[in-house]
Amino acid sequence: MNVADTQVTRIERSTIDRARKWARANLVNGTANTVLTLVSVTLAAYLIYTLTRFVFVGADWEVVDVNRRLIFLGRYPKEEQWRIWPPMWMVMGLGGLSYGMLSRGSLRDLAWLGAAVVFILAFLATTTNGLLFGGGVLVSIAAYGLGRLSIGRPLLRSKLRLVTIVGWFLVIPFAIILITGFGGVKPALWGGLLLNVLLAAIGIGVGLPLGILLALSRASSLPLLKGFATSIIEITRGGPLIAWLFIARFVLPAFIPDAFETDPIVNSMIVVSLFTGAYVAEIVRGGLQAVDRGQVEAADALGLGTFNVTVFIVLPQAIRAVIPALVSQMIALWKDTTLFAFLGFTDALSGGQAAYNQAAFKGSQIEVLVFVALLFWAVAFGMSRLSQRFERVLGIGVR
Repeated sequence: MNVADTQVTRIERSTIDRARKWARANLVNGTANTVLTLVSVTLAAYLIYTLTRFVFVGADWEVVDVNRRLIFLGRYPKEEQWRIWPPMWMVMGLGGLSYGMLSRGSLRDLAWLGAAVVFILAFLATTTNGLLFGGGVLVSIAAYGLGRLSIGRPLLRSKLRLVTIVGWFLVIPFAIILITGFGGVKPALWGGLLLNVLLAAIGIGVGLPLGILLALSRASSLPLLKGFATSIIEITRGGPLIAWLFIARFVLPAFIPDAFETDPIVNSMIVVSLFTGAYVAEIVRGGLQAVDRGQVEAADALGLGTFNVTVFIVLPQAIRAVIPALVSQMIALWKDTTLFAFLGFTDALSGGQAAYNQAAFKGSQIEVLVFVALLFWAVAFGMSRLSQRFERVLGIGVR
């Protein structure tokens, strides 16, 4: 055995020893804990076995294969599908660039991303959409490499940071203009998973800055501004989202003049943005209260204005402190977009329901619902992983 093999063996033994010590300290350190570990492992093994057997043996995925366009796009016109891809490529490129500039991808993250890519391609490979999505993956990989290349190159990193920030600010307006503008698709025809993504993106893109403004207004010393922000926050948070969506869908049009009447989906987007903004406001307000008052007093002593103190000193620290709570709210909003199925919109969930209600696929509810649930879980899990990456990079929770 040579020296290299000996070193590998030592590393393997060290890893095994650490794993054994961790298991003894956390899983079998007492009778109660040992029993709980055995029960948990048995239950987890049974669930994994049952799910795996269903997915690869018992399930008939033809209902998903035949109706994948209904689930992904709903009633969106087929001849206008090209409008979806440029914004998607932009998001994938910005995502890869942001990830590359933040940190190096771990093997676990790359494994999850690879599994997600294979999962999506499995349902797109038979059409040109598979090639278009594959092109977006290549763009994302190239952007990630460019982000890693910027490490140690301050000038390039500064330019890429500016491109990334501006790009994320422009991606939602760019998507809306491209989809609806120049004789595009009306909101009434948006559907499937695309509708869920657009609702969540607009809710986050508008609700986040709106929530920050409401939080700053509520923390203001101006009575009128503080009272106005407090009223909006408390009234909005006082009712469930589904109630506000029903109001936007059926009540609000009765009070809007015909000249200003908008599409029901647009009204719902406004309500979702306001609802998200109200909850974000309270999260950010908690972050504002966590900032040491001495820093504000020191900045005032140096002659910095209120605007500079708020934007460059207080707000960055406040948002940094509440990133986990903000991401949790964004994940909740993403899942809440399924509520639009109750309003008659054809989102991914209602598209799935329409699929298994077809005469040829009666009794295929489980396959469709598992597939739709997996779609939503994949996005939510990705957001959670991204949040954890941000927290590690920013050192949140580390003293």
